[in-house]
Amino acid sequence: MKLLATFSLLSFLIFASCNQEQIFEKTIFISDSNFKGEVRVEKVHKLNKYKISIHNSLTGGKDIIYTPYQVFELEQGDINGDDKTDFCIGIIKPTPFDKTYRKRLFIFQIDQDYIRPLWLSSRLANTLEAFVVIKENKLDVIRTIEIKKENEYCIHQYKWGSFGMVYQREIGEGLSLTQAKKIIKYNER
Repeated sequence: MKLLATFSLLSFLIFASCNQEQIFEKTIFISDSNFKGEVRVEKVHKLNKYKISIHNSLTGGKDIIYTPYQVFELEQGDINGDDKTDFCIGIIKPTPFDKTYRKRLFIFQIDQDYIRPLWLSSRLANTLEAFVVIKENKLDVIRTIEIKKENEYCIHQYKWGSFGMVYQREIGEGLSLTQAKKIIKYNER
């Protein structure tokens, strides 16, 4: 009986640790002609949601949105080339057409002190693993690590099209996750 209780407790602890959410919190600072202030992502445990907030020190304006889904990244750049800094958030969620919880890329713009969706991706060329925003030829582009197949990754680059992100080129393929992370970190701005 004691052995069964010990096994049950051990099984519970292993299960709980495997399903424990990695808490992501990050603050970035933006300074352009439209906005000077911070964008913050933080976990609100009481609500079991992530809070995404902006505070513009130029105008005193603030805005907040919440997501019940896990956040895994926050980056910034002028993604659509309008001379205003946008922010990119990685969220793990399903979509209406893909019920699997996957990493997704969301791009928001700051419009008169309000957070506005610029692009809410459902998917890229492959399943997203990680992303960074880099400057290339004076333009901000997004480089992604994507899963090609089990234990095989590629790095793709996307730029802003007329509406949304457009595949631009492949940086590498047939990579391990460790190799892909080294390459993408090397190329960060």
